[in-house]
Amino acid sequence: MSDRSLVVAQVIPAAVGGIRTHVRSLVPRLESAGIRAPVFTPDVDAVDSPSGTTRVPIPSRVRSRGWSDATGTLRTGLGAVAGRIGAVDVVHAHGLRAAFVADRARGRRPLVVTVHNVVLPDERGRRRRLAEGVAARILARADRLVAPSAAVLEDLPVALRSRAEVVVPVIEVPKPGRAPDEVRSAFSVPPGCPLIVCVARLHRQKRLDVLAAAWEQVRAEAPGTRLVLVGEGPERPNVEAAFGAWPEVTLAGALDPATDVLAAADLVVVTSSWEAVPLVLLESVVLGTPVVSTDVGIATEVLADPAIGTVVPSGDPDAVAVAILDRLRVGVRAPSAGSPPGTEWPAAVQPELLVDRLIDVYRNVR
Repeated sequence: MSDRSLVVAQVIPAAVGGIRTHVRSLVPRLESAGIRAPVFTPDVDAVDSPSGTTRVPIPSRVRSRGWSDATGTLRTGLGAVAGRIGAVDVVHAHGLRAAFVADRARGRRPLVVTVHNVVLPDERGRRRRLAEGVAARILARADRLVAPSAAVLEDLPVALRSRAEVVVPVIEVPKPGRAPDEVRSAFSVPPGCPLIVCVARLHRQKRLDVLAAAWEQVRAEAPGTRLVLVGEGPERPNVEAAFGAWPEVTLAGALDPATDVLAAADLVVVTSSWEAVPLVLLESVVLGTPVVSTDVGIATEVLADPAIGTVVPSGDPDAVAVAILDRLRVGVRAPSAGSPPGTEWPAAVQPELLVDRLIDVYRNVR
C-alpha cells in the first residue's frame, strides 16, 4: 500500500479550544497530502472531513455509563469506512478520553495518541496519583505517542518517552475580517491609546488572578492603557470580581475566532500556569502582534527573538507587569486600517513541516 493511500482515523472528544483548532487545521492538510482522514467525534459540526465525519458519543465525564456505547459506535464506524474509502490503517486519538475509546475499538490497528491533555499541576495528593495512574495505563497501550511540546514530553512517565515524538499542533490563522481601527473603535479605544488583549478560557489554569495583580501596576504607571479579556468559563464570577471595578477593562466574552482582536492589539498577554501549546501565542506571532507570555509550552522557543515577545516566570505578577510596561515604553504599534498582518510562521512551527512529521509517524507505526 502506498503512503498516499493511507487511511488514518482521527478520533477527538467533544473538543473545544486547542484540540478542535488543531484537528480542524490538520485534516485538510492531511487530505491534501493524500492521506484519507475520516473523523470520529461527538460533535460532527466541529470538524469537516472530505473522508466523512461520524458521530461517536465519547463521554465528557470519567464516571459515565456511555463508554461502552462509544466504543461500540467507533468500532462499527471504523469498519464502515472500509466500504467507503478503504480499510483504516492507523487510528489517531487526540487526548486521553479519545484514546481510551480508540484503544478498545481499534482491533489490530496501530494506535497513535496525541497527549493534548496531561494531569494539570494544580491536581494534588491522591487525586493526582489516581489521574496519573489512569493516564499512564492508557498511554502505555499506544503504539506511538505524540507530544505537542517538549514540556508535555517531560510530563510523560520516563518509560513512555522513548515511544514519543514532539510534533507541535498544526493550526491555521484566518485573515482578520475587520480593520484594526474598526475593532479598536468597537471597544471604545481612543486613537493612540495602547490596547492589550488576553484571550483565554476563564479557568484557574489561565491564572487571570496573576494578570489582575499585574494590572494594578500597569494602570498606575501607564494610565489610559486598555485591556480586553476574551473568553468564557467557570471562573467568570471571580474574573468579574477581580477586573469589574476598572473602567478601562472590557470582558468581551467568547469570540470565535478572536483573530480580529489579536490583530488589532498592541500586545497580547498569556499568564497561564500550564499549557501544552498556547495557540493564541502562535496566532499572535503570525498576525504580527508582540506577546508577553509565561514560560509555558513552547513559549521560550517561539519568543526567542525579543522583537517578537517576552517570556516571564509563571505565577509572578511583578514580572508580568514589568514586561508589559517595558513593551509600552518601546511604543505602541498603532495599527491602521489596511495594514497587513504578519505572515511568517516561526521556524519551529511551519505547518507543512509539522504535517510531514506526523505523516512519518503514521508511516513508521504501520
